[in-house]
Amino acid sequence: MEELMTTALLPLPEDDATLIRRADLPLYLPIAAQTAARWSCEGQGPRFIKIGKRLVAYRVGDLKDWLRGQARNN
Repeated sequence: MEELMTTALLPLPEDDATLIRRADLPLYLPIAAQTAARWSCEGQGPRFIKIGKRLVAYRVGDLKDWLRGQARNN
């Protein structure tokens, strides 16, 4: 029987202006970096910042706003 692996997520930083790189997003939210990349191409997911040609980051405040918008009653 396989054991269910549980990974503890880090809490989002307090400062809403803190930037989290897309590659580090799975440390804070149960979302793969590849999923976040696909969402950005589809116009979905949290707001992001593009720095230069390759670096994509998320403001903690934008992540918190997006998470609040994901709440559902049923």
